[in-house]
Amino acid sequence: MKALRERVEAKKNAGSLIEPEEPLVITQDQYQEVVTVEEPQQDDWFEMLDRDADRWRNLAASLVLIGSILGIISGALILQGNPSEAFVSAWNSDKQTADISGEILLDIEGTGVENVIVELLDKDSRANLQTTTTNEYGYYTIENVAKDDHIIIFSKDGFQTVERTFTPDDAGLMPVTMKTGNDTRYEDYSEKIGGPSLDFAVALASGIGIVTILASFVGVQAAVEMRRGRHYRRSQYFAGFALFGRGFIIIGPTLILAGMILNIFAKFDFEDQRED
Repeated sequence: MKALRERVEAKKNAGSLIEPEEPLVITQDQYQEVVTVEEPQQDDWFEMLDRDADRWRNLAASLVLIGSILGIISGALILQGNPSEAFVSAWNSDKQTADISGEILLDIEGTGVENVIVELLDKDSRANLQTTTTNEYGYYTIENVAKDDHIIIFSKDGFQTVERTFTPDDAGLMPVTMKTGNDTRYEDYSEKIGGPSLDFAVALASGIGIVTILASFVGVQAAVEMRRGRHYRRSQYFAGFALFGRGFIIIGPTLILAGMILNIFAKFDFEDQRED
């Protein structure tokens, strides 16, 4: 046993018991496998960018949609704020008379003047058509006055007589200020109070309401275009026109403008802007 141990120790020291290492060989299949493992990392990066652009585009579409809905609500409120009776009266009414009313105020105190004589005269013939007096608060009313030029006279002892030329409509007359004196003061309201101004105001407000609603519906279409992600320029043009929707004055346009800015970051996510 001792001799055997000595022989094994001698061979070990001589290196005859160490097995030679096999050379490392990489086959073509193993090389392809390594390459295919690294390539998906770059694809994942582009997929992440696509997902971010898609999020920007959807967020932009949501902001534009909310701003447009606010515009539709605002347009409806504008149209609802115009009484339908006033609109019909301004354009289609066949009524040829109006009820007029007003107030007589004291010059300094500004309180109503009682028992002022109010006379309605024909402008051409100066014939007296109706006569009334003010109540204790200085108010008066004259009914069924033809919508032609008239003269109305306000008089009371100790005060100036006021002679006003006007054209009746369904709106009240401007208040009259009574001053002390014995002379006559002339006022011409025939062009300041009349039907055309009421017609224009109703038409203007109605036009604003209609434009607001139409622009807001275009904004809804802009949100749809952004959500589809097909036509970038079309979505931006529609959103720009939707700014005229004036949803709650500035809230709606601000949301739409923010959506347009976010949509810029998602520009290359649209089909017509994407580079394959």
